[in-house]
Amino acid sequence: MGLLTVGQLVTSKTGRDSGRMYVVIGFYDKSHVKVADGLGRTVSNPKKKNTKHLVAHQAVLGAAELRDDIIRRFIESHCTAENRREEGSTVYGER
Repeated sequence: MGLLTVGQLVTSKTGRDSGRMYVVIGFYDKSHVKVADGLGRTVSNPKKKNTKHLVAHQAVLGAAELRDDIIRRFIESHCTAENRREEGSTVYGER
């Protein structure tokens, strides 16, 4: 479905969850995906996001590893100081 794949790391760039990182776990249609972060949004209760509202990263988690604990560790391992400066960041005042 476009540029996104199952297991891909994404960051929300709009809405209340702006700056929050998720992993794509499925697709609704060509413009909406299911995302989970392993905490508030689990694999059993994913969030529906419009693909226009996401920033895609190159990091991809294997599709066989889509469990909440693995997703959480994957996101934490890719959440670095350089990611904070990307579009949609909730770290204010940094440029």
